[in-house]
Amino acid sequence: MLENYHLYLRKLFYFFKLVRLPNLIIVGITQYLIYRFLLGNIFNQYDIESSLNYSELSIFIFITLCITAGGYIINDIFDLATDLINKPLTRILNLKISTGIGWYFYFFSTILGAILAFYLAQIRQEPVLWFLYPIAIFLLYAYSKWLKGTPLMGNILVSIFCAAVPGIFFLTEWTGFKTLEQIQPEVSYRLKTILFSYAVFAFFTNFLREIVKDLQDEKGDRLSKLNTTVVFFGKKNTKIIGILVALLSSVIIIYCFLLPLFFKTPYLFNIQLLLIQLPLFICIKQIYQADKEDEFKKVGLWIKIIMINGLILLTYIILQ
Repeated sequence: MLENYHLYLRKLFYFFKLVRLPNLIIVGITQYLIYRFLLGNIFNQYDIESSLNYSELSIFIFITLCITAGGYIINDIFDLATDLINKPLTRILNLKISTGIGWYFYFFSTILGAILAFYLAQIRQEPVLWFLYPIAIFLLYAYSKWLKGTPLMGNILVSIFCAAVPGIFFLTEWTGFKTLEQIQPEVSYRLKTILFSYAVFAFFTNFLREIVKDLQDEKGDRLSKLNTTVVFFGKKNTKIIGILVALLSSVIIIYCFLLPLFFKTPYLFNIQLLLIQLPLFICIKQIYQADKEDEFKKVGLWIKIIMINGLILLTYIILQ
């Protein structure tokens, strides 16, 4: 009995590793923070009804987590050949969990998310909330099955999904945004700019992370004949692309924080220099110097730090 309990806990632990639990937590926190404290506070201040109440928001966030978890699982399933080379001892599928169980987890999370999306669409009388779900699932499946081997296209698609984590609220709260624009155009502009800026930040930082990940996984991708960005363009050119993406990210972020609306938040420009620009500079330096898999892995860790710092910065902006 005790042995079965320990086996269950191990399976649960590996499941959480398979779906990248820390990443899921960050996604959930991001959506809750934006909806509850950014959109919610401003809409309540001007008596604008939010599209989702608290229980509906919880379902909405859980649906997002189902999509994200399913994307991670299906990607690992189709990455088995490359992971045997790139991560022979650290992979989850076919080492800690069988591929069959991986498929079971994928279908479970996908079907559960579909049921919840249908339920939410019905109670909100908004069919778009249902139709977005199968589109998202199909695109993530297509990325793992076909687009991952298409230079840059797969990287861009995944980055769009990351930008959609905050950006989806432009769609779900369209009516609220229009109402706010009519009664308080300056407040509406500030709200849209903050939300759009964070979505752009999410896109470019993840795009950079995807490029670096391709560099890190070059060996396995080449042997598996997977035509990723680094395989197609070569390591040197892909490093140049990564550096250009990092520089473009830096310029866009600085531009956003030079907008007058951000001057209302004390010390914000200096804080972003420390939390965003400094780690970006370190990433650029390390990308230029890196050549081996472990060296690119360190760059990836710095990019994750930038992503977390971006969430911290967003929290600071919202709570001011």
